Amino acid sequence: MYFRLFIIFFVAAFAYKAIYFSTRGLTPALKVSIGVAYWLIVVVLMSLLTYSWLNWSEMHDKHPELHNFVIGAVLTMFFTTLIISIFHLFDDIIWLVRKLAGAFRSKESLPGTSISRTEFLTKSGLALGGVIFGSFMWGITKGKFNFRVIEQKLAFNNLPKAFNGLRIVQISDAHLGSFNNNLEPIKHCVEMVNDLKPDVIVFTGDLVNTHHEEALPWIDVFRKLEAPMGKFSILGNHDYGYYGDLTEAEQVAVRQGVIDIEKEMGFQPLINEHVHLEKDGDKLAVIGVENWGKSHWFPKAGDYKLASQGVSDETFQLLLSHDPTHWDEHIVGQTAVDLTLSGHTHGAQMGISIPGVLEISPAQLLFKRAKGLYTEGKQQLYVNRGLGFLIFPGRVGMAPEITCLDLSVA
Repeated sequence: MYFRLFIIFFVAAFAYKAIYFSTRGLTPALKVSIGVAYWLIVVVLMSLLTYSWLNWSEMHDKHPELHNFVIGAVLTMFFTTLIISIFHLFDDIIWLVRKLAGAFRSKESLPGTSISRTEFLTKSGLALGGVIFGSFMWGITKGKFNFRVIEQKLAFNNLPKAFNGLRIVQISDAHLGSFNNNLEPIKHCVEMVNDLKPDVIVFTGDLVNTHHEEALPWIDVFRKLEAPMGKFSILGNHDYGYYGDLTEAEQVAVRQGVIDIEKEMGFQPLINEHVHLEKDGDKLAVIGVENWGKSHWFPKAGDYKLASQGVSDETFQLLLSHDPTHWDEHIVGQTAVDLTLSGHTHGAQMGISIPGVLEISPAQLLFKRAKGLYTEGKQQLYVNRGLGFLIFPGRVGMAPEITCLDLSVA
């Protein structure tokens, strides 16, 4: 913890060096005011962050709005000052190289201009830092509610003809505890889902953050989701109570509580089990597993073999598995699963996401399958970017997602 605090403080201090140089032309009183305001913000946020880290459970459970504010404000400050620092560091490196080479000129201007290299890089860094700051502020206030529908058309040789045109809508990672009982955004999301006229709705895990009670106010909201062929759900890693200071008995109660609430919402939880959808004499298997994550931090309760007992390899198989690492470790090339739907990654809640054109996200550093569609042979995986948010109370360039999957016979 203390090393992380040092890094955040060091970056903020280095960024101030750039701010200080950029204010040299201002009046002494204004320069002092800017400096005092900057350091007051840094010290207050660092103090709040330290308190939050030392009292994480109390802040998370008893003061969630303050907790979200602190995390959001600190991350906004960190990434803004980091960008400023990178530009200023680049100039310092150039300065050092020229100094060592004996060719340094402190007032060297860029060709055709009267602006010094230091001033150009510093102001460029400040400008980009301003863009980052604005993006984070929008992501915290508006972006996290800017739900986006992503449509995917998927073709399979073995899809039963009766299911040609089947429309599945996937939602995932609601993390309802992060919304602080603000029901309106999710009510709008439910309307968006229903407007798509899905045949099947699936929820692929992480209904809550820590406690199943977080989902109680949302039962009537999710109950309004409509799908004539069924609504199915599974558990995510946060649905087991592993992330709070809970006893083993309390964790068991959280898991069961989430299952019971999903039932009240109108979902059929698939806990290492399956159901067959039947239409015009054809069958399709919907298989749901408990969470299985490659990391030792995550539950490994998912059991495809148990869940698929009684399902023929010739039957089209739709698998719901929260963590996409399960697909690589146990599904692709090892089973007859045709389509797997996962979530978990959130697309890191930040990046650049233009489906089919450009996808850049920190999630790609952590997950081989971070977001969107993946195909290996005849097997396909789709990783939903999630509805909700966790830790960072916003979304920057990575909109909350409703996935609309239209299946057809190839």
